[in-house]
Amino acid sequence: MLKNRRIGWLIGAVVGLLIVVGLLTRGGGGVPVRVAQVVRDTLSVTVSEEGRTRSRERFVVGAPISGRLSRTAIEEGDAVSTGQILTTLAPAPQDLRDQTVAQAAVEAAEARVPQAHAAVEEAETAYAQARREVDRRLPLLEQGALSRETVERFEQAAEAAAARVQTARSAGSAAEADVRAARARMLGASATGRVGAAVDVRAPADGIVLRVIEESERVVPAGAPLFEIAAPGGLEIVVDLLTEDAVRVEAGSPMVVTGWGGDHVLRGAVRHVEPAAFTKVSALGVEEQRVNVIGNLAEPARSLGEGYRVEATIVTWRGQDVLVAPAGALFRRGGAWQTFVVEDGRARLRRVEMGHRGLERIEVVSGLDEGDQLVLFPSELVEDGVRVEVTPAP
Repeated sequence: MLKNRRIGWLIGAVVGLLIVVGLLTRGGGGVPVRVAQVVRDTLSVTVSEEGRTRSRERFVVGAPISGRLSRTAIEEGDAVSTGQILTTLAPAPQDLRDQTVAQAAVEAAEARVPQAHAAVEEAETAYAQARREVDRRLPLLEQGALSRETVERFEQAAEAAAARVQTARSAGSAAEADVRAARARMLGASATGRVGAAVDVRAPADGIVLRVIEESERVVPAGAPLFEIAAPGGLEIVVDLLTEDAVRVEAGSPMVVTGWGGDHVLRGAVRHVEPAAFTKVSALGVEEQRVNVIGNLAEPARSLGEGYRVEATIVTWRGQDVLVAPAGALFRRGGAWQTFVVEDGRARLRRVEMGHRGLERIEVVSGLDEGDQLVLFPSELVEDGVRVEVTPAP
């Protein structure tokens, strides 16, 4: 009995609530709503993303040869000039076995040099003898005591002897080159010190040292990066955008930089959009295709440095005297964009065709007129024809 009575009270309360809502929507007060006007104004369409600063001209100085790197006195932030010695490289050290093999190769090469010189002397002696044989037989040819064919055989032997002289001399030069090559392989640093001349590593341009990649003395391979130097050409902004956003960005598009730590906004423009995209995994683990957009600052702040984080906003489209409506007043229904227009104290549903979309405002192509009042963020109580009461904005 008591249970049935409670159910009756609950049903009565629900019915009373529905009556009150009906009176509010059809009677005097109406549903309270906030409104905004459709106006003509300047509209900008932007895309925003985090970016970073980067030196416009940056050089990576690598090791010209493999060898032992000297400890450098250059520190990050130091100013360097073109041709300044940053560090030196000596030939790589050798262990005892390599030194022994190299020494044996030098001794073997040096032993072949006298042999090659003796072969040259022997070939020159044979050539001189062949020429004398020819000279002795020429008078006999003139007297008719010898035939032309016999003299020609001696001349051919002399020419062959001359060719052997050239071959022996080339072999002697090769033996001397082998000695130099064998000695060059011994130019490494031993455990007790350095042997051989060091190679200087110089700065390619004037600038500031961004990174000292190798600070300590150690053996590095040829081409290993040693320093990063930024030329005094200023900073640029690198912003990686989604490819669907980047296709709307063009060279010269205005760029506004915020969130860099200063108390004012930095302005610039897009210099170019890189032609190749890359894959990046988002924080949610989704693979995204992105592309770098490079921009120049009109007046970069002195406190900004290489690799600083910034927030960049790029203007992709801007229109003057555009009919705009607040984005919070439009919604999708029935596959189209619609809104509620306040007319004579009632909400009227109207279909809208949109153009460019900004962050908070949208371009209206058709469906609305300047001065129309739109319901902002309409609730479920707002329907076509419902009486509404405009409340002031907070």
